[in-house]
Amino acid sequence: MADSAELFGLIGVLGGAVLGAGATMFSSALQTRTAERIRRRSRAEEEMRRLIALRKSTREALKYLSDAVEGLESGRPDSRDEFMAGWQVARNAVTDAADTSTIDGFGLPQSPSSEEAMRGLQRSRRWRWPRRRRQSPFQGHPGIVISLDAAGFAVGEALRTQGLGTALGQEDMRRLRELVTRVEEGRSVMLATLLDRMEDLQD
Repeated sequence: MADSAELFGLIGVLGGAVLGAGATMFSSALQTRTAERIRRRSRAEEEMRRLIALRKSTREALKYLSDAVEGLESGRPDSRDEFMAGWQVARNAVTDAADTSTIDGFGLPQSPSSEEAMRGLQRSRRWRWPRRRRQSPFQGHPGIVISLDAAGFAVGEALRTQGLGTALGQEDMRRLRELVTRVEEGRSVMLATLLDRMEDLQD
C-alpha cells in the first residue's frame, strides 16, 4: 500500500508538472499571438495615416490649382508670387506624403525617369503591390505628381504673362483646363488603388 501511495503520489507530481508546463507554453503562445496582432494593427494604422495624408495632400493641391485657373478665367487672379508661395506649400505636402507612402509599396513617380523605373519594376514583378490593387497608380496615366508639376508650372507662367499686361486667349485657358483635368484623372486612378489598399487594411 505504501508503494502504491508513493506511485500515485509520483504520478500526481509528474502530472502536475506536465500540466504546469503545458499551461506555461499555452500562455506564452497566446501572448506571442496577441503581441503580433497588436503589432499588425499598429502597422495597419500607421499605413492608413500615410495613405490618408496622400489622399488629402493631392486633393488640396488639385483644389489650389483649380481655384487659380478659375481666378484667371474670372479675371480676378492672384499675383504670380502669391500663387507660387501657396503652391510650394501644397506641392511640398504632396512630396512628403508620396515619399512616406513608398514604405508601404505605394510608389508614386515624381519625375519621368522615376515613372519609367517604376514601370520596369512592375513588369519584372519586383515591386510589391497590395494584393487587391487593380492597377498601379500610374498605369495608363502620367503620374499625378508629374501632372501636378506640369499644371503648376503652366499656371505660374500664365500668371506671369497676365502680370506683364498680356491677356490670355481662349486657347491658353483651354490648355490650362486640360492640364487640370489630367491631374484630376491621375488622382482618380490613384484613389482607386489607394482605396483598395485602405479596404485591405480594414479587413
